[in-house]
Amino acid sequence: MDGQEFTFVNDQKDARVASRKYGKFGTVGKNGCGMIALYNIERAANQRTQFESFYAARDRIKTNLFGLLGTRPSTIGKNLQKKRFHVQRIPIANVADAEAFDGVIVLYWWIFGAHYVAGIRNENGTYTFYNQFSEPYAMPLSDFIAYLKQRKLHPHRVWGIRFPEKQN
Repeated sequence: MDGQEFTFVNDQKDARVASRKYGKFGTVGKNGCGMIALYNIERAANQRTQFESFYAARDRIKTNLFGLLGTRPSTIGKNLQKKRFHVQRIPIANVADAEAFDGVIVLYWWIFGAHYVAGIRNENGTYTFYNQFSEPYAMPLSDFIAYLKQRKLHPHRVWGIRFPEKQN
């Protein structure tokens, strides 16, 4: 990536990643939000995780319609569990229960399809949400869900994630 390594990826349309293949027919810029969410969670858990090596192993992430419809929702938990993350699906109605996780991944629907966003927990209990088509947002998970609904976006799934080294 021309010598510049990401900390977190906040824009899948960033020129450094957008044109890379995702699945057989997709690209990161158009279809890679699920992969970006998984990368951001892994990066938060392990500062040594580099985008280049994560991207090189992208074949472990199952896609829909050869990448044209992005990441399969079923692959989110499975990929993280294989790396010893604890993953729990949180019903949208109970998002306050997820406030204590190390990270979350939110999947929501909108008129043009679906989108994944990763939230990394801050010391003050809020989450910083990445790849939400703007600067990162920092807010409680319940406020982020309300923010999505206010904008006529439809939250579909939330995964609460505990990092491997923080499990008892």
